[in-house]
Amino acid sequence: MSGPKTSRYTLTPEQRRILAWQREMDRRKAIASDKIQRGSKKLVQIGSMFSSEKQVSAELVNRIGNDGGFLQKINGLEEMIVSLSPIVERTDTNDVSALESTAHTVSECVAKTETIFRELMIIAEQNQMKLKEILEAAIDQGFSASSVDIKPAESKSSGDIREKMLLQLSQIKKNPILPVEWLEEISNAIEGINEIQDESFLNNFSALTVSPLIKKCRRFLSEYEECHEEFEKLYSEYVVLCELYCYTAQEYSCTVASIESLKTEIQRMQETAAREDEQTYISDCLDKVMEEMGYTVLGRREVTKKNGKHFQNILYTYEEGTAVNVTYSSDGRVAMELGGLDVADRFPDDRETAILCDSMESFCDDFKEIEKRLLARGVILADRISLFPASAEYAQIINTSDYKLETVAEKLKVKEQRKMVAKLNQRSETNGKV
Repeated sequence: MSGPKTSRYTLTPEQRRILAWQREMDRRKAIASDKIQRGSKKLVQIGSMFSSEKQVSAELVNRIGNDGGFLQKINGLEEMIVSLSPIVERTDTNDVSALESTAHTVSECVAKTETIFRELMIIAEQNQMKLKEILEAAIDQGFSASSVDIKPAESKSSGDIREKMLLQLSQIKKNPILPVEWLEEISNAIEGINEIQDESFLNNFSALTVSPLIKKCRRFLSEYEECHEEFEKLYSEYVVLCELYCYTAQEYSCTVASIESLKTEIQRMQETAAREDEQTYISDCLDKVMEEMGYTVLGRREVTKKNGKHFQNILYTYEEGTAVNVTYSSDGRVAMELGGLDVADRFPDDRETAILCDSMESFCDDFKEIEKRLLARGVILADRISLFPASAEYAQIINTSDYKLETVAEKLKVKEQRKMVAKLNQRSETNGKV
């Protein structure tokens, strides 16, 4: 006997391991690809940041023959970045081991580059100060040789404060890991320094705006040094999972608090993905089993109730103008109901009810075969919620207007409806003869 049936299915441990393995391979490939992309972008960014410092270095070499080793370090940095490109281009993007190997190489290069970057920043600041001293000394000599007495526009102390602030802010601004909004603060501070002419106002601006901004940035960079490796790893995985599972990635700053938040969010997404993968696999298997047994998809629809519960309906043609409606609910339930077909909402008449009861009876064997074939694919029964016998009270007419119908299935629907009418007429003639 087979009336409406509602069940909850799950997977065998082996099938669950297979899906988990596939998710892990997808995750590893995506993380490695993201690491390669982000690392390559960072390397290009760092390699292009020292154009003005190169000019200062070249000027020092020209004047005193020594730039503190700046050009030698920047040339080595650029050669290392260039040598990485062929390795990235040759990587097989479908091979997880190859991707992870290249990602490791890129990460090592990024780590070395960041170390060289910090060294270059220190040398660049020293070179800037050294060149400034050389130029000021040359200007002083020029003034001494001149009989013209020129009064400076601002005191030496005021000029020193201005130069020191501009140099510190310019060097900090070059660090690519600072948040974008902080870089904007630095740009605004530099603009403010250049506009201020009053020495007293400049000192106040230094104490109230520039010094706190520099301290804030240095605290951030110090914390970044402590936790950036773990943060980068977690944030990369978080972004990848968002792309894989269709979430919108949020911005996180490199802090200890962010690391804990990322761990929680990653775990939540992975658990959700595991549940959704299982339900998707079950529905795909049921689709394939129904197709193997000769069922054809007639139509589909998505329904969301006022309480937020979501349902997906797939309508499969059965026989003699009937169809099996399979409903997947968001809580994992799968319901199967057999009904007649029409393009309007109505109840079946007595003759249709009799035909539908016969179809319910014959569908019983099909249902057993469906679950047998699901088992062969690693899908097992977790909970039998309801299994009603064939009965006139469960006879129903399915309104196909509520579904998005398949083109081929529409023709099949008309054909099956004609079959049902013919059978009803035949039944009526037989009853008349009796």
